[in-house]
Amino acid sequence: MGDVVVALEDGRILVRSIEFGQPPFRKLGSMRIEFAERVTLIAGHNGIGKSTILGLLTNTFGLTGAEHKTFFGESYFKNIEKIVYIAKEEAEASKANPKSNPVVSASFGNIIIRKRCSITERKLWNRARVVPRTVDADPSDPVGHSAKIPLPTIYLGMRRLASIGETGDVDLSSSLLSMDEADRKVIVDFVKSVILGISVNDQVTQTPVKAAGVVSVQPGFDAHDAMAISVGQDSLGSIATAFASFSKLKRDLGDAYPGGLLVIDEIDVGFHPHALERLAKAITKYARKFDVQVVATTHSPALIECIHPSGGGNQNAPDAVIYLLDTNTPRIAEDQSLKSILADMSLRQDIPPAVSKPKLGIYFEDEEGRQFFDELYGRGRKISISRRAGVSIQPIALGVGGSNLLQLPDHDPIFRDRILVVDADTTIPKKSRDRGNTAKLPCPPGAQGTDRSPENMIINFLKELMDAKSGPYYNLMLKINVANPSSDKIRSKFFSDEVKLSDRVSTKKWWITHWPTLKSWKIIDLWISHHSAQVSTFISDFEAAVIRTATRLQ
Repeated sequence: MGDVVVALEDGRILVRSIEFGQPPFRKLGSMRIEFAERVTLIAGHNGIGKSTILGLLTNTFGLTGAEHKTFFGESYFKNIEKIVYIAKEEAEASKANPKSNPVVSASFGNIIIRKRCSITERKLWNRARVVPRTVDADPSDPVGHSAKIPLPTIYLGMRRLASIGETGDVDLSSSLLSMDEADRKVIVDFVKSVILGISVNDQVTQTPVKAAGVVSVQPGFDAHDAMAISVGQDSLGSIATAFASFSKLKRDLGDAYPGGLLVIDEIDVGFHPHALERLAKAITKYARKFDVQVVATTHSPALIECIHPSGGGNQNAPDAVIYLLDTNTPRIAEDQSLKSILADMSLRQDIPPAVSKPKLGIYFEDEEGRQFFDELYGRGRKISISRRAGVSIQPIALGVGGSNLLQLPDHDPIFRDRILVVDADTTIPKKSRDRGNTAKLPCPPGAQGTDRSPENMIINFLKELMDAKSGPYYNLMLKINVANPSSDKIRSKFFSDEVKLSDRVSTKKWWITHWPTLKSWKIIDLWISHHSAQVSTFISDFEAAVIRTATRLQ
């Protein structure tokens, strides 16, 4: 089967998670790692399984056809047997407990695809291989049962450190690499942004290192030959070349470009701590520019601090640090604070456990209301209000009507110490307002009846965007996060089937079907920007309810 690509109007392909069950895969069991949309750093002590995670992840994705090549001269995929050794005996254990094999999840447009990493024996090799087999396939799943998910993937392992001076190759020679000017600029600008004071030019060269089985790609250096590079420069050039390869692929595929995955083992090797802050900034910049997810392992406290939201990272950034504990039975650390991570890296014993904050439940009528709230009140705001109120907030969809939700405190006092958030079409009686633990989701000014539910508000908003020929709604339509936005695309994507605003079942089904696209197209963000006054009022009311209710939990 040939590679499948997805148009941007259907959203990027994004790596979502990897799950390990029981019995463990090697040492990894009973664990789920969720990946950020831009950069995910995985840290932990030696031998804890980080490289195995990278290998399984890399093996699940890639463009396997020969049509497109990276500037390393390779295809946009890498099989796990080229990354880590898997013994043939492990295939027998996999056959005995097939459901214990790790499962990698990804979103492919509107579809969630889950691939089980099935280990099979290779008769001609003294090692096993891993085949990504689909679990519970969606009827519209365009990926074959045993095929890789077609997200272009580049893996940079320790072999990227070519060590040209130590190879012993007697016929080493560099040659100019044929590439577009834009791709040359990516390499030059990336290298210059990380190593200060270096003078480089766009004469990009490639050096085949036969002994290492790799191709070293470097910009031109004004002061020395491109082969006379340090380990740090070698690693930096490889990362820059990977981004240049995604730059080329994005240009070649156009609207069919689904994003990319860059997997890097020991990303910090060869870099001075001062350079790591600039490396982190460069990676986040180019990952965003070329729609690339970066998953990397590290042992560097300095790099972790650059990405962690309590360090140099941004709380609202789509980045994450995942810290693993206990080399005997690996698990995700319960305390992912920067202070705790840095303490465990040195196995310090004098750090007290984090004080657990009281949990404050935020109850919604249904899942639609909760999802709408999550877009209105982003991760950064949640962290901020949690710190101010001294609680940990937990949004929960109950699946009850608004009036019934507001009556819960009359039947069970526990709900007086919970936040109750209702849709805008629910009237909050005085008794509920006086308790100070209620808030009403925002709606457009003048909206009446069922037009105030989250589903109907967004349906009506999309119709306004679709029908507008000029003015504010037309300008908003042009900002939809899709290539060449148009009324035709809105109509085709959201209104190919009739939806009745008066039928709650119909609108709920519509919301569930289209929620992934609403997120990827940034439709809720556009709605928020157009109703900023109403959203601000809701945020003020909600935060007042949290502060008041939290005092009863202390």
